[in-house]
Amino acid sequence: MILICAKEDDAHTVKVADILRRHAEEFFVFDTSTFPTSVSLTGSFGNGATDLRLTQDSRRIHLQDIKSFWWRRPQPMEIDPRIADPQARGFAFQECISALYGMLECCETLWVNDIHNDSAAEYKALQLKLAGEEGFSIPETLITNSPADLLQFWEKHDHRVIYKAFNQRALVWRPTRILRDEDLTMLPNLRHAPVIFQTLVPGLSDVRVTVIGEKVFATEFDIEHLEGVDYRFRMTEIPCRPHDLPPALETKILTFMERLGLEFGGIDFRVTPDGEYVFFEINPDGEFIYLEDRTGQPIAEAMADHLRTAKPSRQAKAMR
Repeated sequence: MILICAKEDDAHTVKVADILRRHAEEFFVFDTSTFPTSVSLTGSFGNGATDLRLTQDSRRIHLQDIKSFWWRRPQPMEIDPRIADPQARGFAFQECISALYGMLECCETLWVNDIHNDSAAEYKALQLKLAGEEGFSIPETLITNSPADLLQFWEKHDHRVIYKAFNQRALVWRPTRILRDEDLTMLPNLRHAPVIFQTLVPGLSDVRVTVIGEKVFATEFDIEHLEGVDYRFRMTEIPCRPHDLPPALETKILTFMERLGLEFGGIDFRVTPDGEYVFFEINPDGEFIYLEDRTGQPIAEAMADHLRTAKPSRQAKAMR
């Protein structure tokens, strides 16, 4: 069986599940927000045997028999609202995390992606460090909550600077923006939370690279006449097409994925007028349906195939 940790109505889950169903592949969609209120978790250890199981309604899932896991945007666990005391709620939540994640860690099979590696790969500073070590071109970057350091960076780069948030799946989505003079009126607010600042990279196109196992799909978006710097504002409108990556870059990308211990990720590059590929970031559980819908690239099929074959593409290196 394949276990998918996601909301049942998640568009990516629905599409991949339909493909698995056509292949008569058994799967179970586990919405982690239903634990512990409506899902039971039981682990039995001893006498040379281990039994780990989830039970929802009358369905029992033996975790040790799962051949592949898709850690597709698991939802926060919901503690019974009748537990009103904040300390008691916090204790219950941490106990649930320890129990569930601990049992999942016992399952040595294909993980897309490994829970710990997926979490670590979200850190933008780590992404930039490893990208630089692997030979990617990266923008000059400043991560700070110091107004003085930002002003120095702003002057050093002739006021050609962009800024962006660390987390792109927050309650309020904040796209990448150009830092303008009027934005400096909010400079004192920087002290309350750090921001990522980077030099503005001129470009003719943005390229989203989707990696699933050893398969690499690249999609090119025209940005030459795009207002602003974030193609995602108009990703369903601006011209896009499949893109052929230089073989040497594709090799670097697969090595980068290995460094992060990831089986899946969406990487953003900008292609400059002189043909250089500049690395921006990787999203370890990025979206791909919009790419497939606009270009016909069989990305969901590749994900379903990877889960079906359940063969890790490389030896994951734990980022712990």
